[in-house]
Amino acid sequence: MDAAYFLRVQVLTFRMMGFDLWESGSKNDRSQITLVVMILSIAFLVPLLFSAVLNVSTVSIMSDALGSVLAIIVCVVKYLVFVYYRKSFVRLIYRIRDILEREMRALPEIIPIVERENRNDQSLSLAYMRCFFVACVFAAVKPVIVMLTLRLRTGRTHLELPHAGVYPWSDQALLPYVPTYLWNLMASYGAVTMSLAMDTLLFAFTYNVCALFKIAQYRVRHLQPISDAPRRELDELVQVLQLHQTGLDIGTQLSHSLRPLVFIQFFVSAVQLCFVGFQLADLFPTLECIYFIFFVGSIVIALFIYSHCGENMKQASVDFSAALYDSSWVDFAPATRQALIVAIMRAQFPCQLNGYFFEPNMANFSAVVRSAISYVMMLRSFNG
Repeated sequence: MDAAYFLRVQVLTFRMMGFDLWESGSKNDRSQITLVVMILSIAFLVPLLFSAVLNVSTVSIMSDALGSVLAIIVCVVKYLVFVYYRKSFVRLIYRIRDILEREMRALPEIIPIVERENRNDQSLSLAYMRCFFVACVFAAVKPVIVMLTLRLRTGRTHLELPHAGVYPWSDQALLPYVPTYLWNLMASYGAVTMSLAMDTLLFAFTYNVCALFKIAQYRVRHLQPISDAPRRELDELVQVLQLHQTGLDIGTQLSHSLRPLVFIQFFVSAVQLCFVGFQLADLFPTLECIYFIFFVGSIVIALFIYSHCGENMKQASVDFSAALYDSSWVDFAPATRQALIVAIMRAQFPCQLNGYFFEPNMANFSAVVRSAISYVMMLRSFNG
């Protein structure tokens, strides 16, 4: 496997949280980083919830606080999912890599298929990471921009923080303001990094499962009839069907393990779009809205990529039936043709991700975005 493309971004993002993705245990982890980031992120829920409760009549402040609360909740859920399924995830990584390496050694023609899928995964993950970290950077500089703008316009100085929170100390005194500001940044770092780590891992899994399906498609399309050895012909088809079944098994395992992640991502992102979208519409076209533009963009991109990955894996599994039909089935032995019929019937049932009671696909992505826009308009009418 080309180390430049296989899980490169994923390993980096997990290292930023203190985890070694190649190990199922914690012997190479930097647990102090993980503990500090997660404790500060979870503790940050307290001032955010107080802010939401105390400003329940002010929709703009409440929506800002609740948007941050939801981001931290997603971060915590993704952390728990990874910790719970860590051993199975690591075993799955090695299993997928071993299967792909074995297939590439046996059939060098399929190397471009594997490289293309992993290159697409890394390009998507890298773009996703950049978008999230740009939003994180704007969260850090937003208070500075607001304070400078206020100073230039009125001559007054009012200390601002990246997120709306209510603290048991005064955030207008410089001495407590600095650690509070750093606490805000660490909470943002934890929410962004853990979300990036799990999201990009999902991208890698789905793209590599698609690579297994596409290898099976390539092999069955190029399966040659062997008229003088029908038994060997059937054995070769069985090997292809076993590869396809392996992809289905891995996809089913992923669907089961990542079900909480898909559900919480869609549910929370829909609510986040309402609150953060309201902030964006309320602040536009001030300088403060730049942060919310990137925040909304990162949420929409996350939903789109989840939907794209679910749709992509589903389509790759279904396309195997078309590949079976495109094979040289007319010239196959009767036993091989009978096996093809059964395989085509099985391929009609796609392998897909799910979030308990829905599927991440482009139709659901469109429905979520349309619903969020409707709720933003409703919030604006309440604020008016």
